Amino acid sequence: MRVGRWLACAAIWAWASGCGAEYDSAPPDPPRSHCKTIDERLAPLAKIAEAGKTQHIAHVIRTRLDPASQKAFVQLVLSVADALPAGTAEKLPQLLAPEGIGAILPFIVALLETLPGDPSAHPPLPPQVAELTAFSAVAQKCLTGELFVLGARVFRDPRTAPAVDALLGAGSSSAGQVLSLGNVLNSLQQSGAQGRKGFQTLVANLATALSLPGFDGRPLLVTLDHLVDAEKPGALGALRDLLVVALLGNKPADEDQARRALQAFAGCLLRLDPDQRIAGHLYDVLVTIDLQKRMPAGPVQSEPFLTLLAYSTDVLATQPAATDAWTQLLGLVLRPDVAVEALPELVDLLKSDALTGVFGLLGDLVTQPCKPKS
Repeated sequence: MRVGRWLACAAIWAWASGCGAEYDSAPPDPPRSHCKTIDERLAPLAKIAEAGKTQHIAHVIRTRLDPASQKAFVQLVLSVADALPAGTAEKLPQLLAPEGIGAILPFIVALLETLPGDPSAHPPLPPQVAELTAFSAVAQKCLTGELFVLGARVFRDPRTAPAVDALLGAGSSSAGQVLSLGNVLNSLQQSGAQGRKGFQTLVANLATALSLPGFDGRPLLVTLDHLVDAEKPGALGALRDLLVVALLGNKPADEDQARRALQAFAGCLLRLDPDQRIAGHLYDVLVTIDLQKRMPAGPVQSEPFLTLLAYSTDVLATQPAATDAWTQLLGLVLRPDVAVEALPELVDLLKSDALTGVFGLLGDLVTQPCKPKS
């Protein structure tokens, strides 16, 4: 089935090298002038693939994932598409706009692009092997179904979108768009956590507290609330609001579930990343890159992509096979021996307009906007 084949290829990006010869874009009837063909939608991706810039990602998917995991990963995308409410597909092409997921892509790129190193730099930059090892281990072992249950609830809570918008700079009256996590770091430093080592210690202490039985997040929220300016809550207020949603939810059962999920994750993080390499890398990214130049100039509207994330994490929370395939793929891509070649390709994809075409194609396949009316 033509739609099934293309949707499966889009699900794993492997069509860039494995399905490229099957471009079957000629429709039975002449397309209307406003309709884009498959070739047109995938032209940016095809250009990258023809340049050999997706071969390592495709190789990982084809050879490092066992057949059962490949099937489960494709089924994950199909299950997410099936779970989305009516009308979501029409919005897919706009999700990557600067006011949508595009608002957080610069941070994701910044988080990933230095990890594999750069042998062409002067002097050459070696891969960050210790950091990659920690990321890979945590991705494979610590992302549990309980954590995805928590994530789905947080993404779906109506208080989350305004908080995320504020964190990404929406509605800010300050000149330019300054990533508010930088302000959070400044607040942490002013309260005694100085520099990279201080931030790592702060994360380690928080993870230790979270991992203990009977952890109560209310004292943490009270402390954070005292740091928030009631008249100008800004980023710190948004962070507080997100933590209230995550730690307390709307009912006691939410609080109990969050405690279980975070306790398991924190304990796993401390076990697999005892030196807090991940926290150190996060600190480096936040304080060294100029995110202000990378962020969108206008306000962010996070609600549409938070909805998509909510339905995606619902599937991950309820389908163990899909969760295993997803965490296995993440762990493989981040493993040092694979990441050196695969991560630069992933970063190039995120920087390009190829994903816009993929999302547009998926929207076309679901909505069929150019199908002749009966």
